[in-house]
Amino acid sequence: MTPPSPERLRAADYLLLAAFCLALFLSCAFTAKRLTGHESVLAENSREMLADGDWIVPKVGGEPWLERPPFPDWLICTVYQLAGTSECDCVARIGAVLVAVPTVLLVAMIASCFYGRAAGLVAGGVFATMHEMYAYASNPEADIFLCLIVTATIALFVRQEFGPEPDGPAGSGSPVGRRPWAVLAFFLLLGATNLAKGVVFGTVMAGLPIAGYLLWTRSWGQVRRYVWVWGWLAALAVAVAWPAAVVIRHPEIRDLWRDHYLNRLNGGYLREPWWYYALNVPYVLMPWTLPALIGLWRSRRAAFAAPGPERFLWCWAVLPPLVFSLSDGKHHHYLLQCMAPWAILAADGAAAVWRFGRERMPAWAQSPWPTTVLAAVAGVVLLNCRIKYDVPRSVVVATAAALPVLAFVLARAVTHPNPRAAFTGVLLVLAVTYSGWTTGRAAVRDSYEADADMLQRAAAAVPDGAPLMVHYDWVRPLETFWVLYHTPRSGVLVRDPWEAKEKAAGGEAFVLARRLDAPLLAEVGTLEPLVESEHTRLEPGPEYRRVLYRVKFHPTTPPPPADLLARTRRTLW
Repeated sequence: MTPPSPERLRAADYLLLAAFCLALFLSCAFTAKRLTGHESVLAENSREMLADGDWIVPKVGGEPWLERPPFPDWLICTVYQLAGTSECDCVARIGAVLVAVPTVLLVAMIASCFYGRAAGLVAGGVFATMHEMYAYASNPEADIFLCLIVTATIALFVRQEFGPEPDGPAGSGSPVGRRPWAVLAFFLLLGATNLAKGVVFGTVMAGLPIAGYLLWTRSWGQVRRYVWVWGWLAALAVAVAWPAAVVIRHPEIRDLWRDHYLNRLNGGYLREPWWYYALNVPYVLMPWTLPALIGLWRSRRAAFAAPGPERFLWCWAVLPPLVFSLSDGKHHHYLLQCMAPWAILAADGAAAVWRFGRERMPAWAQSPWPTTVLAAVAGVVLLNCRIKYDVPRSVVVATAAALPVLAFVLARAVTHPNPRAAFTGVLLVLAVTYSGWTTGRAAVRDSYEADADMLQRAAAAVPDGAPLMVHYDWVRPLETFWVLYHTPRSGVLVRDPWEAKEKAAGGEAFVLARRLDAPLLAEVGTLEPLVESEHTRLEPGPEYRRVLYRVKFHPTTPPPPADLLARTRRTLW
């Protein structure tokens, strides 16, 4: 890599990068398909939190939902308040956008601290256009909120260890001595990593590269800055504040921590193979995978030769996926927390690719026309495939027309003599491609369309004043959040048919459930199907479709089975 530059990012650079990110991410927020069940969790939690004013315990259908801490809910509630509504997918997505943009800026700041202004701008643009980051930048799930906290924690560490002007002296070096305010902020953020996705996970994600670098460097002068009693007490206080508050109200959350988190380590959760991340790291970095790997290779000698930025980037890029490969529970979105170093490495790798293309590629290969012709041929093939796959004509025609244009701009950009123009052209192509892909996907692949239509008809079928009861989805629990969030009228959550009878004001109730729930519902009343979905997302068969039942309760019903109550009346997570 090139030596560090003294020039850091300017205010105008941050504004330019923020404007690009806002345009890119907001276009997705406003044109993306409906939120899925998984994506509706925080959206529904936040709506209920705003309604009941309980800022400590997230809820679903008025019942405690203890799987996630409330920090993301607080931010989404703020967006709901500002927007004046909590019933729109795009408003919930904006909450994610507002944390994704500063995350990109922090990555750019770290890169500029290491390698100067140009590297900072390039790394920020690369990170924003990695497909995993783009996908989660408008996705209101806990991962993007945790990514902000983890990146901010590491940014403070980088500022202390690599900044040209550290914030004050290191302090006395005593475990109880004074430290700069930035060190205290570092510890507070380290504790806050427990407030977004769950306990421990975020702390390990932030702590692994830092601990790895300090141990590899073997410099007591650097290590002792963080051997600080008051800092660790501050981190602990922030980390345990929410768990302690919840344990007081819901002691059973300890069962969640045991079952939910320990099962991810060695309890068979997901059961992904040990090499899962070896395949998924390149996947989440797309389309910057090749430049990122080239940047990693080019930095290897500096990383192993002496302490410095390259060594820290290696620790950040390699240690988290390596250590988390030991866990049974693996998922590609866990890698969101450690994509930033790959973006910084990709900035150098992209420059190397650009120089190779300019200096070593033959003239015919540098011409944009071969790539343009190939893209035009692909567009013709796409037009012929439209009938076979029943894709809307407008989507196919727009894609076929855009392919050669984007191919020409991309091929022209990567061989442009001006590196700034080259990178700007690549970002432009990626931004247009992402926006087109998001819009087209929403038009073609809305797997909730039939269910959404069914919810509209179900809401209209329920008489005014009668509650719409939503049976908890024990087949796919997170789909419960989707139903509650997207039902046009407020739903009343019921865990089982006996609870539906308990909550019913009269002798009947309107219950939204799956068809396979009908035999159990029939034990408490007579069923009349009113509305049924034509297709329910991920259904293995028709028995999994959603149905609105009118349930006329029997005057007397047998008591519910004890094993059923043990499963349905527990605290939800």
